[in-house]
Parts: sequence; structure tokens; C-alpha cells
Amino acid sequence: MGMDSKKLSARLKQPGHDRTFRASETNFVKALGMLLPKDEWIIRDHPGDLRQLISGRYGVVPEASIEYRPTGRKVYFEVKKQGPAGNADERACKHHTVQFYAVMRAHTGYSYHPFVTIMCDSLATDERYTTKHPAYFEPDQYFCWVDYDLDALSAFIEKLRQQWLAKK
Repeated sequence: MGMDSKKLSARLKQPGHDRTFRASETNFVKALGMLLPKDEWIIRDHPGDLRQLISGRYGVVPEASIEYRPTGRKVYFEVKKQGPAGNADERACKHHTVQFYAVMRAHTGYSYHPFVTIMCDSLATDERYTTKHPAYFEPDQYFCWVDYDLDALSAFIEKLRQQWLAKK
């Protein structure tokens, strides 16, 4: 009746086979490079500075980070993409728990939570997901990047700069 291990193993398309998320990640890092002048910003693709965040042994490697040179403050980005079915939004929630906020605050000393989730494709447009985002994520901790619109992303990054990064 259900999906036992034999049935799961027999599936032609296994979890992890879909690698199309790489395009969204690559598009995001390229977009940051196009939008943010190098004299003001440092952009890192898959930064490693949170790799040992937890107990000096475990951590996370987000898709990108930006550092505002005038203040040295950073924001880390996790890029999530999926079609009309899946749970990428739920997996993103691990970076937005009360305890993860505390761990990041202790690590960075920032008064803001420097971890933002970028929602792409159906996560950015499908009512099934967009209705739930405000229940899972604090305002400005996620961005629905509809159609990979550079102007909308630029406005969001500018808002983060003003709210968090420009303040000492």
C-alpha cells in the first residue's frame, strides 16, 4: 500500500536526482555581482565562515553572502527553488528558528538575524507556499524572487542595506 524501501528503491527518479536548483543558486550569485558595486560590497559564493558554527564542528554553507564594506556587516542567503510539489520551504525553516537566531547572534554579535531565504519558482508564486511564508518567516527574512526580476531583488537588497547593513 505505502512506499516501503523496496518500492522507493525501484523509483526511476530518486530524491536528489533533480539538480535544477543549481540554476537558481547560480542566477542569484550572478545577480548580486551585477547589482552590487565591488567598491562597496564583497560577494562570496558558498562562503565557509559558518561551516563550524555549531560546537566548532558543524554548521551551514549558504549559497552566498554579501558584506557591506563601509560597516563590515554581512547577510547570508539560502536559495530555495521547487516546482508545484515539495518541501523546500519547510527545509528552509531550520535557519529561522528561535534557537538558530540565538546561535547566529552569539556568533556575529549583530542585532539582526543575518540569514535570508530567497524563494524561487513555485516557492515565490504558488499560493500554496506564499500563504505560509509569513507564518514560517519573519518579515524581511525571506524574499520571493518572482521571475528572477533584478529590479525587485535590487530593491530588496537596498532595504536590507538600509535596515541592517548601513548601521554601525
